[in-house]
Amino acid sequence: MQVLIPQEAFPEIGTVENPAVFYDGNDALVCYEASIRSGGGNVVVKFGRITDFRITPVNIEGLRECRYPVNPWAFNEVIGGSEITRWRSLKPRLWLISFNDIMIEVLFETVALIGHDAEKVHPYRTLLNAISGLKGSGMVV
Repeated sequence: MQVLIPQEAFPEIGTVENPAVFYDGNDALVCYEASIRSGGGNVVVKFGRITDFRITPVNIEGLRECRYPVNPWAFNEVIGGSEITRWRSLKPRLWLISFNDIMIEVLFETVALIGHDAEKVHPYRTLLNAISGLKGSGMVV
């Protein structure tokens, strides 16, 4: 088992805001604050064909108790974890995404960057705009 930085180059996670999340049972949108080094603003990432999705209250100090060695404020991809083995026929990927006070665990098949804006608003507002733009895409809104 290994924990790596995913091959996708998404903007770095900021250290202040927790993300806004929309999950419809199949797909999820995660809107997070981008770090100043990544241009600031908010980023929206879409995970598709989700097998498992969890949001756990974990602060940075609590990461030491995580079953995998994850980095704070980062996308962490688990290679060879038991969750992946159980669903191997689907060829899923497992990411643990660490934010200020929560961690998102997602077992999924596809991931894509939906948008990155430079506007300084709460991630919830950016997420609502992204959902409005995806109404015809098949996601339940």
